[in-house]
Amino acid sequence: MSKGRKNKIIFPLLIIGIIIISIILTLPFLISGKVEAVPVSFYFEQNIPGEYPHHKDNQLSVMTLNIGHGRGKGFHQLVQSKEKITSNAIAITETINKEKIDITALQEVDGPGIWNGGLDLIEYIAEKSGYPHGIWTKNVETAALSYGTALLSNSAYSHAESYTFKARPFILPKGFTMGIFKISEMTGKHVCVVSVHLAPLLAPMRRRQAEIIISNLEKLDYPLIIAGDFNCGYKEKSAVKLLADRLNLSVWDEKSVKLGTHQPGNRRLDWIMISGDLEFVSYEVLSDKISDHRAVKAVIRYKK
Repeated sequence: MSKGRKNKIIFPLLIIGIIIISIILTLPFLISGKVEAVPVSFYFEQNIPGEYPHHKDNQLSVMTLNIGHGRGKGFHQLVQSKEKITSNAIAITETINKEKIDITALQEVDGPGIWNGGLDLIEYIAEKSGYPHGIWTKNVETAALSYGTALLSNSAYSHAESYTFKARPFILPKGFTMGIFKISEMTGKHVCVVSVHLAPLLAPMRRRQAEIIISNLEKLDYPLIIAGDFNCGYKEKSAVKLLADRLNLSVWDEKSVKLGTHQPGNRRLDWIMISGDLEFVSYEVLSDKISDHRAVKAVIRYKK
């Protein structure tokens, strides 16, 4: 049998095998249920006391990245070695440090699990990036896996909440993690930052999840930054536009075709959105190849 023919047989079998193993690992979640937010306790928090410099001129840099369980540009985390996932995590921390990110929103970030060789990714990234403060929510937790959304910050948080959306058949739950951070010791100003991950396949589900986010954030009396993987673009009836309209949020150049964040197709799935008290100083999609998603970085400040 020729090498090409062997590859044509082996590759589909590999994909089928990964799907079967993933289903077995996540079986507790593959049940039907209404989409609603369920508050969950924090399985990982760090809020280390100490003297850390606050941001000059009420300005901070924010980054969002779906790290894809640390698989980097690889096919799937199940077929990545622990050493390779560790190397990918190092590359993520190098980007964070190089860009001098004050608050990083992460999605698909794992604790110890079978498919990452037991590496505690969230703790590893927090430590190597030098962040003294962090919140991580297990939006998925089984005997074999634990992963979800997180916020890592140079500034202390005064309040934090997290929510997990219920699963639907063969769609694992997503969710969001929020924290209120002080960005100026001199003025005492705070900002609410949210790390979001919405459903990948169904637009109606994303809109219902967006409604849940709105119901939890609309009464907050703080400037708001929502960052994450929304799994959709900015168009009529999309979850991104719904959040922007209902929470009076601004996005950077919503019509741009040069800000794609995900392959294939260079789709713009990852966004940073801000409320009216804030303004963008700069906004960019980073070129670092550290995931199948590209990181988005924005410098944001209070309006004068």
